[in-house]
Amino acid sequence: MDNFKGEREVRIYELAVTLFAITVFAFGCYVFHLKENVFEGLIRIISSPAALITDFLVIGGIGAGFLNSMLIFFFNLFLIRILNIKINGLILASMFTTFGFSFFGKNILNILPIYIGGILYSKYEGIMFRDVFVPVSFASALAPFISEIAFRTNTFEFSYLNAVSLGIIIGFIITPLAAKMKSFHEGYNLYNLGFTAGILGAVFNSILKTYGFEVASRRLLSTEFDLALKIICSGIFILLIINGFFINNCSFKGYKKLCADNGLEADFVEKYGFGLTFINMGIMGFIAIAFPLILRQTLNGPMLAGVFTVVGFSAHGKTYLNTIPILLGVLFAGVTSGSYDYFTLALSGLFGTSLAPITGVFGIFWGFVAGWLHLAVVNSIGVLHGGMNLYNNGFSAGIVAGFMLPIVRTLNSQAAKREMQFLKKRKEIMEIIEKRKIKNE
Repeated sequence: MDNFKGEREVRIYELAVTLFAITVFAFGCYVFHLKENVFEGLIRIISSPAALITDFLVIGGIGAGFLNSMLIFFFNLFLIRILNIKINGLILASMFTTFGFSFFGKNILNILPIYIGGILYSKYEGIMFRDVFVPVSFASALAPFISEIAFRTNTFEFSYLNAVSLGIIIGFIITPLAAKMKSFHEGYNLYNLGFTAGILGAVFNSILKTYGFEVASRRLLSTEFDLALKIICSGIFILLIINGFFINNCSFKGYKKLCADNGLEADFVEKYGFGLTFINMGIMGFIAIAFPLILRQTLNGPMLAGVFTVVGFSAHGKTYLNTIPILLGVLFAGVTSGSYDYFTLALSGLFGTSLAPITGVFGIFWGFVAGWLHLAVVNSIGVLHGGMNLYNNGFSAGIVAGFMLPIVRTLNSQAAKREMQFLKKRKEIMEIIEKRKIKNE
């Protein structure tokens, strides 16, 4: 478990800061070498529509993309500090997911109205904003609505006001909706807010269509930053493993137990400590970048979102044991159907690991089936929200989990009944044999 005794806490902090500073310095040198104007790039990112699929590395460049991500990351970290929120697995999942999607739909401007809506909801309910911080931060999945309404061409002069108003409404209603929607999949979809955002996005998209507002589809993907992104990601994952190893008394002791966890509503920080959690996050990060690599896909904005979401939720449910069967299921569905390009397979596989608890609770076979179903569903439901829900895979995973649970439980219960009947019959036969033996004696 974690060891922060004596001077170790200071040393751990110094180690983390030093390694992070080295990473930032190296990245800064790389951006300087490219001679990018990161501030102009950031302005382009902020003022761009952000519906699926919009790669901010194409819009603003790698420097501006990382600047946008760091601004959002430190904005959330600032809120966590001033609200005195205890960091646990779900908070880490929230921070890394939001960081990842900052390359792919979220920017420092389009998330703010949603947070304002969350603050107003907390005031309305008479609760602390920190109690709703997690659902509100995840609710930025619908941030493309704000950008699309505010910055698309041929809109009227009140478009900015309309965009902000819609963002506030989303932030206000997302928390009660999320609490209700979770009962549908019972926590077997780790991306509950993705499912909620999908429902909400479908409703808002239908309303906008009623008034003649059509969302233009996009597919902007970068290819030129693949090597740099792999190096940066690898550096981050190595930092996580090194810090986790040091926090965990310079050992991997207990990691096997963490990997055996089924992942259902499992806060790894609370159960196993920061050390083992960081180790798991780093290892899962390498698995996440390996999957698109196997499919010969380059890292870009959407892939980074998938990778960092896997890393974040490796603090709250994901391990290599409960995610690999899902990746294989997605891969099997894609290869046998021949209907999907490898980019779609890679991205759907990464996000499909939200169904990890199905593998953990019901076994490898059902995890494989969940991955197979996920690919089929995820590519058919984006039309419902018009590409405005960044967590489209979370929407799909919620549907798959809700569909599978009653079927799996029914089949498992029938199998258990048959096993009980078999054991009972076997016991009766053994008793008859014993009686005959005694009689013959």
